Amino acid sequence: MNKCYCKSGLDFAECCEPILRVEQVAPTALSLMRSRYSAYCLGDVNYLQATTHDHTWTDDELKFIQDWADNSFWQHLEIVDFSDDMVEFKAYYIFENVQHLHHERSTFLKVNDMWKYVDGEIYEDKVTLLRNETCICGSGKKYKRCCATRITK
Repeated sequence: MNKCYCKSGLDFAECCEPILRVEQVAPTALSLMRSRYSAYCLGDVNYLQATTHDHTWTDDELKFIQDWADNSFWQHLEIVDFSDDMVEFKAYYIFENVQHLHHERSTFLKVNDMWKYVDGEIYEDKVTLLRNETCICGSGKKYKRCCATRITK
């Protein structure tokens, strides 16, 4: 069994996969947010667009998001805080050989019994990962021997 991309600790088949395959509806804003993170990991921009409230993406926007998703190595999702209609999270990823952190406070709206992403407030955080710490991706290796090898100096 493979653990879910969203770092819930559950197997993918029991966590985000049924939501991504539209076999079940995300029961909470938090579960929708987790499934959207998994969609980024898998490069599923159609799911991302379908779960965004009241916004149709242009071809250029879709291409940009697809490129970002496909060319990023998604390492870790950290849930900072959440309520019924809000999720604050930090997503760690490597893009273009640079370590990044996306910190966002997202709002969600339930429309016809389905949660949708509305928008988010993005925070400017700096990534500070120490080389000798355990890697955030969950491999159990030190950062310098794991994800740091994907970064070109």
